[in-house]
This record gives sequence, C-alpha cells and structure tokens, in this order.
Amino acid sequence: MTDLLEKLRRALTAHPPGRKYLVGVSGGRDSMTLLFCLHVLGYKKLIVCHLNHGLRGRAARADSALVSTTARRFGYLVCVEETEVRAHAVKQKLSVETAARELRYAFFRACAKAHRCSSIFLGHHADDQVETCLFNFLRGTGAAGLSGMKAVTHAHGLRVIRPLLGLSRDEITAFVKENDIRFREDATNAHFSHTRNRLRRRVIPAIEKAVGPAFRAAILRAAEILRDEESWMASMAPEVGKALCCETLRSMPIALRRRVVIQWLRQEGVPEPGFAETNLVLSLLDAKDGPAKVNLRGDRHARRRTGRIFLEGPIG
Repeated sequence: MTDLLEKLRRALTAHPPGRKYLVGVSGGRDSMTLLFCLHVLGYKKLIVCHLNHGLRGRAARADSALVSTTARRFGYLVCVEETEVRAHAVKQKLSVETAARELRYAFFRACAKAHRCSSIFLGHHADDQVETCLFNFLRGTGAAGLSGMKAVTHAHGLRVIRPLLGLSRDEITAFVKENDIRFREDATNAHFSHTRNRLRRRVIPAIEKAVGPAFRAAILRAAEILRDEESWMASMAPEVGKALCCETLRSMPIALRRRVVIQWLRQEGVPEPGFAETNLVLSLLDAKDGPAKVNLRGDRHARRRTGRIFLEGPIG
C-alpha cells in the first residue's frame, strides 16, 4: 500500500467501508483521486454525486461523462444533475462562486434524501486548507474562519467528511501519475477573476517565495490550534433562535456579541458572513442613531423591531 493510501486509510478509521456514503466528484484531480482510493480501500456502497454547474458547456458535459463512466466501472450508483449557476447568482445577488456552492450543497442534500444517506466524502486537501485560512483571514471571519475546514463537520444538513485534508496537492499529483488516474482539468481554475484562483496562483506563490515553503505548515499548525480554541469558545456562546434579543446582545462583551451574531447569520443561511456583516447587524443595536434595517448577501436583510433583530428575504 502506497504512503498516500496508508494515510487515507488512517484518516478513514472512523468511517468503515461497510457503510453507505455519498461522495462528491467533480471530475477534477482531487475528487477523482478520492473516488479511486475509496474503491481500492473497499468502499462498495458509494453514491457518486456530480453537479454540472452550467458554466462550461461541452467541457462540463465531458466532466459528467467521465465521472459517470468511472463510477459505473467501479460498480457505484451515480447521481448527475445540471443547473444554472449564473442565473442563480444574478437572482440572489451572489458571486458565481457562492452561488455554485449553494446549489452544489442543495444538490447533495437532495441526493442524501433520495438515498437515505447523510454522510458525504469531499476531496478537499491540505493546500485547499491553506487557501481557505488565508481567504477567511482576508474576509475577517475571526477564529472560526481562521481555523479552516474540519475533517468531519455537520453543515448544510449533511455530515461532511474530508479524508484528504492531511494530504498535499503534490502528493495527490504524484499518486495520480503513478496510478494513471483519469481526470478533467477545469479551465476556469486558471481565471484570475475568482478570488481563490488569485490566492492560489499569485498570492500563495509570492508568500512562498518571500518566506519559504514552511509557511504552509505554519498555517496548518495555527489552524489546528485555532480549531481547538474555537471549539472551546463556541461552547461558551448561548444558542440562538430565529431572532436576536437586542437587550441580551447589549449586555454581552463585544467578543461574545460578535460570536453570537456570526453564529446566527450562519445558522440562518446568510452567505459567507464575515466581520463586515457582523458589524452591520450590530449597528442595529443603536436604537437612537443606528439604522433599523441593513442589507446582507443573498438578498437578505436584517431588521430591528420591538427590541428584536430578525432576517427577511429569500433563502437559497
């Protein structure tokens, strides 16, 4: 067994192969590697989930064909669907990236319901983690964002499992070549219009050139520390309902106040809440000079009325 497969096998200890799982497969290098490895490691009850985002025409249909063919060759059930991300982005006033993520998780939830399985494997790896931590730092998301992705988390109504988080992009690339794994390269990954692509192709290489490659390990180490601290701090925050009580919020220290608000925004499905969105909501606490309503992403609005703050507008 190669080093990569052994590392993956250890990462999957709590997720035995006899159970049923969904696996999100785009057709790219990482998800096709994950699918191949799960097959080799004896996972026989997989439902392969692939969403065509409607962004790349013929190329995207070729992605779907590769995923479907590979999944059936391995003996897996396949869920394939096509959607229109740009239309959703315009309608909900979202970035294309955020709209794609929303529709992708909605698709995963539909697959989970159809197959009575709420656990899904995703192919995020260590370099994705570095990008996520930097991206969240720039967005001002606080400790929760800086701690990055968890190997196992409950989000979007799913149990999300990321077994490749301990593996680097270079390790995956070498494994792909060694095992001749077929995958599709998404041409939009080279477009600098997407923030993550600029981070991956410009910012991170510049940091690496300036301070050396060890910075990636430093970020991953800091993220691990912050995940533990975040877990402890989260236990200190009270549970929140559909609305926030202004008097209760005002009585809290500012750090706890911010934590409660961002937890509430995430819980209520506001896309990508960060420092700016948190402060907008907190501005509603100023009943004398502050606004009574603020606009948020996803065509959502936070409003203060009769001493309570609540959300209005469409969801998803």
